[in-house]
Amino acid sequence: MGRPRKIYKVESVQKKWLNKQEALAYMGCGERYLTKLRDEAKVSFARDGKMIWYDLRSLDLYISKNKVV
Repeated sequence: MGRPRKIYKVESVQKKWLNKQEALAYMGCGERYLTKLRDEAKVSFARDGKMIWYDLRSLDLYISKNKVV
């Protein structure tokens, strides 16, 4: 008959890095504002040529630091 089939479960992976469009949607801000945050080193990012990825934890930290209560 052959070997029994193994069934594998694929776990979803939590993203740690967001591309520009994802970061814009996550922050709910405009492109100019996100660029300003990057240029002023207020959020962490990685770059390879023209491609830029934003650190999700850095975006969360920026929002938390600027929270008004």
